[in-house]
Amino acid sequence: MLDRRFVDELETDYTPTNAAGSVEPMQRPDHKAKKRGRPNGKPSYMRRFPKNPRDGEAVGGGHFVFRRGDSTGRIRPCMWPFEHPDFDSASNEASRLAGEHGGTFDVFSRSLSVSVTKDAAE
Repeated sequence: MLDRRFVDELETDYTPTNAAGSVEPMQRPDHKAKKRGRPNGKPSYMRRFPKNPRDGEAVGGGHFVFRRGDSTGRIRPCMWPFEHPDFDSASNEASRLAGEHGGTFDVFSRSLSVSVTKDAAE
């Protein structure tokens, strides 16, 4: 059988350990807990935003490597895809990834770029 005793039967200096009957003050909450995931209050995707080109990347190079899904065949690109400086670099990366991870990797190249200046639009 369980040995159950009431609080009155215990020693006089007994302090309950559960939250409902605790006479101890609440511990100070961890204020850093919410800030650890979001430094400087920025969303997490902005933290990883590559402001400068990564090693081997050429912004404006126009060659991208994407993996096709095994079951759907769809492409699900990441938020900041790596932009290769030339077709050979992208082709080598696709071959390396296919050998390392398996699956189908496609190389896409920019075929058209259109921009409008404010003066020409008016």
